[in-house]
Amino acid sequence: MLGERLTELNEYISFHTPGHSGGMIDFPPFNVPLTATDTTETPFTDDLKYPESIIAEAEEFVRKAYGAESAMFSTAGATALVQTAVYRNRKERFLVFEPAHSSVYNALRLSGAEAFQSVGIPPERAVAGCGATAVIITSPDYYGRIIDPETVKKLNSAVKVIVDASHGAHFAFSDKLPVSATEYADTVIHSLHKTMPVMTGGAVMHVRADEYEDHMSAFRLFHTTSPSYPVMASIEGAVRLFSERGKALYDKVYSDVADFKKAAEQYGYALFESDDFSRVTISVPGGGKALYGILTGSGIVPEFRSADTVTLIVTPYNSGKLGAVADVLAACPCPRSERAPHAEPPKGVFRLEFANESERVPLSDCIGRRAFGAIGEYPPGTPGIFPGQVIGAEEYRYLSRLLPGASFGLDKGCVDVIK
Repeated sequence: MLGERLTELNEYISFHTPGHSGGMIDFPPFNVPLTATDTTETPFTDDLKYPESIIAEAEEFVRKAYGAESAMFSTAGATALVQTAVYRNRKERFLVFEPAHSSVYNALRLSGAEAFQSVGIPPERAVAGCGATAVIITSPDYYGRIIDPETVKKLNSAVKVIVDASHGAHFAFSDKLPVSATEYADTVIHSLHKTMPVMTGGAVMHVRADEYEDHMSAFRLFHTTSPSYPVMASIEGAVRLFSERGKALYDKVYSDVADFKKAAEQYGYALFESDDFSRVTISVPGGGKALYGILTGSGIVPEFRSADTVTLIVTPYNSGKLGAVADVLAACPCPRSERAPHAEPPKGVFRLEFANESERVPLSDCIGRRAFGAIGEYPPGTPGIFPGQVIGAEEYRYLSRLLPGASFGLDKGCVDVIK
């Protein structure tokens, strides 16, 4: 049974989302039976889509903690907030700067917005190249790398900028981390459950005060009418905890990560440089799958592996267990093999094509066809192939190595292509 499996999760060490890492957290709703906090809209609990009392007060606290003009909770993840932001701005001409999460492309398709993709060129040039009036930027990316805040700030003064900072919700609470995107962008989406002690699905969007009502009208179209109150409570509780203790908590994480890096390098492993020290990516050229298997076989589950890397999300709730990862690295030589094929997206700016009709074909028959939707590894959920992109020999090799259950856009060996 699913419920029984969930009760067994403490048998392994988690370096993946959610950010509480399965640990014991001493604030509501974690410190009471879950069913005691699972409720619905009542005269005592407020309404997420029309917040006036206790939810409004929680959102106000979170707003102040991030130094933003507003805060809008979601218990349906950042996806509902991406849909909200795109739909609210659907009359704009969008530029997706560098590959984004698959939810961005789905939201653009649903909204009917005109959209372009840029790869490998500066954002100002990309905006000028397609005449964009709105830009979607992912910062930090899955590996903790950020786009220069001054670049984003400059863009934000010229066009509408939506920053998907899903993996940067913790930045506001430590001076050792990058600056929070709420300090330099008008529209920022945080997926708090990725790095903070928040239950899965907990996310927040910050927008300008004069745009709040428009966004709320769009939000009501996409978010479930049955929001999770335990998730909302965990958002507020986590932000309160990190506001009070975040600096000390991340000072400890910083020290633990530094010790782990020394050990990993001693055992012959290299680590990617990242703007976010708590996002630890181990470089294993051609050996990502092998190292991931070794770690999971040792009861340690990373967030993600690519052909050449293994990534750990390190939080105050698992940093003390990095020694267990170091022990595994010490016991096995760095696995290396021939690098697997990658799909290299075309450089430049090109239009995203969201066709209305598709057909499903076997992977063996997809060469020369155009992809109906985005296709890639999950996690991280960023595409190697974009909507409308022609699938050539290189793209076919990339698709052939995607694993069932660890990808999106592939289903039972078949691909949806434009009819």
